[in-house]
Amino acid sequence: MEQKNKTAFISYSWDSTPHQEWVVRLANKLRVEGGIEANVDVFETTTRTVNLNTMMIKNMRDNDFAILVLTENFAKKANELEGGVGFETMLSLPILRKNPDKLIFILRHQGDFEKVFPFHLEGYYAIDFSNDNKFEEKYNELLHRIEGVPLYRMEPVGKPRVLQPKDLNKTMSIDVDFSDLNLTSSKNITDRDIDKFMKDSFKQITQIFNLLFSQVKNANPGFDFDQEEIEKFKTIFSLYVNGQNVNNIKIWYGGSFGWNTINLSYGRHLMSDNSMNEMITYDVTDKNELKLKMTMNIFGDKAASTPEEIVKEIWKNNISHSIM
Repeated sequence: MEQKNKTAFISYSWDSTPHQEWVVRLANKLRVEGGIEANVDVFETTTRTVNLNTMMIKNMRDNDFAILVLTENFAKKANELEGGVGFETMLSLPILRKNPDKLIFILRHQGDFEKVFPFHLEGYYAIDFSNDNKFEEKYNELLHRIEGVPLYRMEPVGKPRVLQPKDLNKTMSIDVDFSDLNLTSSKNITDRDIDKFMKDSFKQITQIFNLLFSQVKNANPGFDFDQEEIEKFKTIFSLYVNGQNVNNIKIWYGGSFGWNTINLSYGRHLMSDNSMNEMITYDVTDKNELKLKMTMNIFGDKAASTPEEIVKEIWKNNISHSIM
């Protein structure tokens, strides 16, 4: 069954020609993009002879919604029951009492917003169209309001938690700072812990290199790179400047010199896995935690112990000179 288009009549005060044209554009946008049968007075008064009072009664009565564009001049006319706005105000009073959801209030004003609300509408919510930079955001809110679709999803309520009162006779809250004590874990670091730590570090180093080269590519249009996964724990990055290969980086985990090492080789021509420019091992801190350790970083920061620090060291000392 085809869904029927919602209908809406826009009520406003004739403040100025630009204001009237803004209302007309809003009505047409609702019609064309929103599928709302929106109407304003000038759609009728400029095409035929119209009794204004009859037109306002019919539109306020027969449309699904009446959209009131609140401005300071609108509020003044409504409070004084002046002109068309005053007549529509009298028509809206029984609607406000019997079916308030039929009325939608929107704002068009710069300054004190309290001045745009007529006395009988004080305290009601209005969609603020005053900032043209937020027009689409507020227009979307208006569409949701007309269609009766919530602007935000409301999650279903879960099961209530079972709470217990605190027994002050049994519980005493004491706040003590133990940061000066060595409370590190006494758990032994196993071979499995080391293997997992080094494999995770290999993956992080590879990901950080990819991120680094992507950043270089964004900053330097002449630079490009390829990443090739030779094996699960062996990756080669090929670096190019203006299409010419300037450097390659091979990263692999394990090898002839010990399984728990992350090895790196740089250069235009990469050698076998028995030759490397950097061998990264592991160390255990005084807090019984694993950290990385560069063994061949002679001229760099020997304290580099995280994947991010190690990638930056390798970039500064071994790669950047061939690209920048």
